[in-house]
Amino acid sequence: MKISLCLAAAVMLAAPGCSKKKTDESSPAAPKTVETPTATPAAPAARAPLPYVDPGAGTPESVTRAVAVLAPTQGREAHGTIQFAQAPGGGVDVTAEIEGLPPGVHAYHIHVLGDCSSADGKSAGTHFNFDGSSMKPATDIKRITGNLGELDADKEGKAEAKTHLDKASLQGPYSLIGRSVIIHEKGNDPAQPPIGAAGGRLACGVIGIAQ
Repeated sequence: MKISLCLAAAVMLAAPGCSKKKTDESSPAAPKTVETPTATPAAPAARAPLPYVDPGAGTPESVTRAVAVLAPTQGREAHGTIQFAQAPGGGVDVTAEIEGLPPGVHAYHIHVLGDCSSADGKSAGTHFNFDGSSMKPATDIKRITGNLGELDADKEGKAEAKTHLDKASLQGPYSLIGRSVIIHEKGNDPAQPPIGAAGGRLACGVIGIAQ
């Protein structure tokens, strides 16, 4: 009788533990939280400076060469070409080959508008300022804006010149593309900035993209 009571007591004491174990085994395990690493956005690819030779190309290339083909204004004979090349170290290299000029010195400048439609070339507007406002330059400016230098025509009216423009560019907001070149009847007067008082306009040409 004592043995039966002991067995019964043992079963009763053991039952809660068994039941709890069974309940614990049947409960679903808590889901593990997996942290997904945040992807770092790729840096945008550096784009070449505007303007582009072919903007629709997969990798468009910036303009590095340009040309102006100059035609005479009414009653004049000056004509020729001026080549522009973006220099590797900055600035622009300029090469001019002109014919039909009166013998002597002639200033030539970049003008702000690419418009040579008027007979006298005045549609090209005022000088283009490589560094600042063209239409409203500083009142204390001491240089001739848009200055390419001077052409020295021989007795046959031919002139060739090469120059480097430190502050000019074929790219960016001050790009020469779409501006114009004017050859004047006289040389520059350094005492009269920013225009230079070089007289009438002998030839005009718009600067366009070249290869």
